[in-house]
Amino acid sequence: MKKSFLLAIAAVFVLACSSGSKADPDIPFIKPGGQGGQGSGQGQQETTTPKVTTGQAADITSVGALIESSYSGASQGAYDRGVYYGTKADALDRSIALSSSKAREGSFRTQLSSLEPETQYFYKAYITVWDEPGKKYVDVYGEVKSFTTKEAGNGGGQGGGGGTTVTGLQYLGGYEIPAIALQNTQSCSGSGNETYGNTKWYNYTTTNSNQMVVTHTYAYNSKQYRNYTCLVDKTKKAPLWSAFVMHKDAYPDNNMGRTGSWTVDPGIPASWQQESSGSGYSRGHFVASNYRQANSDANKQTFYNTNQALQEQNGFNGTLWAKLEQDVVSHAPTGRDTLYVVVGILYENSKTIGGVPCPSHFYKCLMKCSFNEAGTMTAAKGCAYLFTNEAHSGSYSQGLTSIDAIEQRSGWDFFVNVPSALQDTAEAQSSEIW
Repeated sequence: MKKSFLLAIAAVFVLACSSGSKADPDIPFIKPGGQGGQGSGQGQQETTTPKVTTGQAADITSVGALIESSYSGASQGAYDRGVYYGTKADALDRSIALSSSKAREGSFRTQLSSLEPETQYFYKAYITVWDEPGKKYVDVYGEVKSFTTKEAGNGGGQGGGGGTTVTGLQYLGGYEIPAIALQNTQSCSGSGNETYGNTKWYNYTTTNSNQMVVTHTYAYNSKQYRNYTCLVDKTKKAPLWSAFVMHKDAYPDNNMGRTGSWTVDPGIPASWQQESSGSGYSRGHFVASNYRQANSDANKQTFYNTNQALQEQNGFNGTLWAKLEQDVVSHAPTGRDTLYVVVGILYENSKTIGGVPCPSHFYKCLMKCSFNEAGTMTAAKGCAYLFTNEAHSGSYSQGLTSIDAIEQRSGWDFFVNVPSALQDTAEAQSSEIW
């Protein structure tokens, strides 16, 4: 549902995502004419025209750099433009894709972020074009160049205060992210090391001084994935919602089990976090432990205090809600379909447990999106579930409703990065998506 007062804010996420309705960057996607998707850089080479020129790195900091490149001779425009990069010249295993362009020639800027200080990086620009004789998309590359990031604290840094290169905003461009009123639309407010693994968390202050957003990431198979993004409320000592992605190939079940125990989220002040449950209540996961089974780092992050809230155990957390969680993971798609999820809570009464506000309701919003062979989103369907935070009997289908209904009740605007033509229809639906 599009709300007029949030349109300007939503534009920030489109800018951060820079991919329109393209395939999700965290989802393995096999592009015609190459391996695509996971940044392998193995697309086929166009040997005549067009031509790509890899630009020099500029605005180099300890954690980022700006690459300005250009192309010419693309008779049907560039379907995609971007940069492959990595720490080895012969293994550029990371990539950033920008939006398409109908122009035959032009220039484009690619911001690299979340780099390591004092490290040499190699990179090359590319565009993706349609090869009419071969009836397929092919990648055309520029030359490989390199730069070395500065020492930590010299231009940028963990707090992002040294410049706008450490934006962290790319994580708010995911299709799962609700509209957020950010205080700083140019950069994350801070970043630091995850408690588990060698990746970073990124937090963002909002225009509400009692609310902060954090994104958690983890590494798997030499790639960094977004685990989940949540908005935490200081007065509730809980997340109001958590947004994440479900896809069996990108987030596989490697039978890790429950590897963690509840601990402080390093990206949110400890005083904002609830550290115990009350009698008869569990610490109900938003991102379920069994949703993140790729490795132990991914699973342990589901035990941050910001991924739970007080939830009635008997007749709810251990029964109906658990069955819904299991069906979500069982129906997680593969291939070119992706499921985007928002789990949240409402406070419609003043009940407290141990001095901590107790949610009156839990909800789960689901948006399943389909992409064609070119990576463009072509379809979306959605539904939601809403339950009072008390014991229930029967199946979870009794809580079936629409995403629109949850938006009206919660005041949030969900899935704002999904193209509105698909989003509006999907959010009005109230039939199960499996």
